[in-house]
Amino acid sequence: MQTKVCVLKGGISPEREVSLKSGEAVEQGLKEADYTVFSLDTANGNFFRQLAKEEPDVVFIALHGSYGEDGTIQGWLELVGIPYTGSGVLASALAMDKISSKRIFSSQNLSLPHFQGVTPNEKHPLNCHLSFPLVVKPARAGSTLGVSLLRDRNGLELERALERAFEYDRAFALLEEYIEGREITVGIIDDPEPRSLPIIQIIPKSELFDYQAKYTKGFCEYIVPAPISHRESVRVKEAALRAYESLGCRDFARVDMILRGGAPHILEVNTIPGLTEKSLLPMAAHAEGLSFPELVDKIVKSAFRRTKK
Repeated sequence: MQTKVCVLKGGISPEREVSLKSGEAVEQGLKEADYTVFSLDTANGNFFRQLAKEEPDVVFIALHGSYGEDGTIQGWLELVGIPYTGSGVLASALAMDKISSKRIFSSQNLSLPHFQGVTPNEKHPLNCHLSFPLVVKPARAGSTLGVSLLRDRNGLELERALERAFEYDRAFALLEEYIEGREITVGIIDDPEPRSLPIIQIIPKSELFDYQAKYTKGFCEYIVPAPISHRESVRVKEAALRAYESLGCRDFARVDMILRGGAPHILEVNTIPGLTEKSLLPMAAHAEGLSFPELVDKIVKSAFRRTKK
């Protein structure tokens, strides 16, 4: 009897369109891997009832952003006892909250940019010791939505950047020192123990690897494996695994960082990175000789291993 998998996609976050594409790709990949598959859009208020009616063996969460990547849907699945792929409630919430995750990375002596959290009620965010240029971003959002780069200490520009960030997270914005260096990303899968995939170097046409650069053809160049030394590669993979494990992640994730002077600086961990066949995690898997159906098959099998313990 074939394993029955439900793919959750879409949702109501600003990353809905990306999630729909990820979900469609995952659904097709699982079918090619010989699973019985159906999908549900969590923007549909009846999806809870439909999910319970279908009784899948496992749920593959292909949701990005709030109400999908932040631990909320994971908590509901825990309550109803349905196995699911990816990180659990706490790890998902921590990774989604860039301020909380950075505090954990710092406690593990991982290198990262200096940062500061800001609330909408703070009137003088410039009264800080961070050096410019600064990156201003929502504390809990993905796909580089609401992100600004400020080169100079300009109060009006900072105010506008914060307003933009608070459009995507009403509670907290993140001020982060901008680090000049090579932008790299490391995919991690549990196989069965966590291991890193080939490192990718990201070369955006703009200053930031923003939403446009990520999802517009021709706006970014990717090199895999990244053209870095063996010593740098070892340090990067070690830092990525430490960041992944420090949050308690599982099954798969992608760790973004800046490599400067041979030292990797952690930016964030994405517990549900893009999952189209052209996304970075599948790109890294492909460089290792792992097809997309094989990748999603490994993710589902990793989730099943937990249910048997």
